[in-house]
This record gives sequence, structure tokens and C-alpha cells, in this order.
Amino acid sequence: MSRALVAPAHLAAHTRRVRDETHSPRLVVRAATVADAPAIAAIGSVGFPAVHNEIVGPAFAAAVVEQTYSIPALTECITRCQKAEDAEFLVAEHDGEVLGYLHYDCEGAEPELHRIYVDLERKRAGIGSALMRELHARLPPGSSYVLLVAEANTDAQAFYERHGLVVERRLDGTSYYSAAMDIDLDSRPQVADAVLMRFGVGRLRRVQSREGVARQRLASGSLGGTRQCANHLVRGVPLTIE
Repeated sequence: MSRALVAPAHLAAHTRRVRDETHSPRLVVRAATVADAPAIAAIGSVGFPAVHNEIVGPAFAAAVVEQTYSIPALTECITRCQKAEDAEFLVAEHDGEVLGYLHYDCEGAEPELHRIYVDLERKRAGIGSALMRELHARLPPGSSYVLLVAEANTDAQAFYERHGLVVERRLDGTSYYSAAMDIDLDSRPQVADAVLMRFGVGRLRRVQSREGVARQRLASGSLGGTRQCANHLVRGVPLTIE
């Protein structure tokens, strides 16, 4: 299953040892295995509601935990990421204890970082940054991906900005997340303002600039070939990756 991004094979099995600059002398970031599912579930089932209950409502948060943090759901997700060449499910651990995790894949319209959480008692210890650095080390040069973050979660936005992401647009977060994570809901969730952030925006801007030039040439009639071919050229410009 290969889409926009294909990581080199030697990185798929790579385990990087990184230094937590504040609390721990050494933190290990590695690919998750199904044996990590209980630890990931313990972090996510507490972390997601703690951050999102007031933003998306307790009912939606509970549905997310039930459907995406059960052991079977995590086992399936981790296994799928292990088999894919363009997906990563990472955990950060110290002395065998899982302290945080990250889930990234290319199964949607474009590559996306779906979730990154750290044990609430271990925040501000460099664990999230270690996970982000490892993800970026595994991605091919020039990669681009998106992630969703609640507009009210300004701390998270600042964290992602420090790791090279920028706000691209605003949208209804619950509707987007429900579709991206395939959440089944009994009723329509409350609207929650969110922002879509992008990594690799410099390349995106260059591509969009070329698209703008093509549109201008099309409008002025200076683009060679028939108008049908010119329209195809404009529509065919990739919006994320060169």
C-alpha cells in the first residue's frame, strides 16, 4: 500500500535513541508493536477526554475512546501501520515504560498525523518533541502532511509550529475527525472549531504559486494548446507534494 510517501526500507525497522533534555537521560523512540496496545490505550483513554471534553463534548470524546482506543482497534491500527511502507505508529519509552505515542499514515486524501499523546504526568519533558523528530527523520525529503488541532488548543498549535507546521485553514473539527477516524455516532456532534496545520508548507506554496501562474496564463490565453488541455494542466497541479 504505497501512496504519496514511501519511506526507505532501512528506516522502517530503525529504532532511534534520543536524549530527553530535561528529565530522562535517555528516551527510546521506536515502532509500536501490538504488545504496546494496552499502554497506548491507557494514555489515550485519559489524554483524549482531558484535552477535548470541553471542546467537542463528553459524548463525542467517549465515542472516540471507545472506538479507537480499544485493544482490538489499536491492535488493528498498529498492525496496519507495520505492514504499510508509508505509515508510522511510534512509541516513546523509558526503562520499558511507554510514555507517549504517535500515529501517522497516508490512507486519507493526503498524508496525515492523526494523533500524538503523552502521559499527562510526563508532559513538558521532551517526549512529544522526540516523537515528532523521529517521525520527520523517517519521512522522505520534501514530505508534506496535515494534522487537525482544536482552535482553542493554542498550546498544541504552538508545539506544532515549533516543529515546522503552519496553520492552513479553519474547519469544523468534529466532522473532519469523525470522517478521518471513521467514528460512528448516534447523533450529530457539536461543532468544534479547529485548524488544519501543514508540515512542508514551503513546497506547497511553491506548487500553489505555479498553479497561480498557470491560471493567469490560461485567463490571458497565453497558455499553449487547447483550452481543454490548459484546464487539465491547472487541475492537475499537485497541491501537496512535488
